[in-house]
Order: sequence, then structure tokens, then C-alpha cells
Amino acid sequence: MAIDKYDKENKSGLEDQVGHLLRRVFHKARNKMKQKIAFTGLSPMQTAAMTSLRLLGPTSQNKLGRRIGMEPGNVHGLVDRLIKKGMITLTQTEEGLGYHILDLSDEGNEIVDAVIPLGKEAGKETLEPLSRKEQEQFLDYLRRLL
Repeated sequence: MAIDKYDKENKSGLEDQVGHLLRRVFHKARNKMKQKIAFTGLSPMQTAAMTSLRLLGPTSQNKLGRRIGMEPGNVHGLVDRLIKKGMITLTQTEEGLGYHILDLSDEGNEIVDAVIPLGKEAGKETLEPLSRKEQEQFLDYLRRLL
């Protein structure tokens, strides 16, 4: 009977709700990433933006936000913080006063090169309870849901 009591104490009644489950898995994955990158002083979203710049190249603030799935209103603050930390640079283009291209600074390149493998490790650890085939299926399902 103690097991039944334990189970009830650790349940929320939301175990069949997709949003609840996704949120909990997201927090688990984000916390693993936060632990791995703590030495950088950056957040997982900041490192996601930097990783996108490293892997896909310089881009506008608007396109960067779309790349990493961030709301347009939040991208500005993220970019400002990365500029203040010296991780990215902002270059005005000839297309207009308000149009800038974001790129990694030298320090940003060094940090992101250290962070990319850590992100892969965090992802592996999050998916560890699943077999290799299940991991591939799960990632495929998530992509399809987007």
C-alpha cells in the first residue's frame, strides 16, 4: 500500500496532457544544459542564438529569432544582452538605418565552440532512457509536431 500512497503523492493528475508532459521534459532538458554551460554565464537561449550564428552564419535579428523559435519581442533583449557580454557584433547594412546583421565576436566563437558539444551531451543525457531507435522516433515526432 505504501507504493500506492507514493504514486499518488508524485502525480499531478496531468500525466496524460501533452502540454504538461512536454513542459516537464523541456525543463529537464534545459536544466541539464544549464548545468553544462554554467561556466559561460550564458543562458540556454543565448547559446542557442550563438550556435545558430555559428552553424548558419550571420543574419538579421528578425531571422535569428525565427531560426531559434523565439518571439520577436524577446529577441531584442536577448541580442542586447549578448552584445553587452561581447558575444556578438552588430553591423549596420546599406539597406537602411534600422537593418543590422548579427555575427559572433571572436570571444563568442570561442565560447560557442566549447558549448556545441556540451549541448549534444545534454541532449544525449535527456534521451538516455530511450533506445537509439526510440530517440530517433521521438525527435521525428517532435519535428512533425512543429
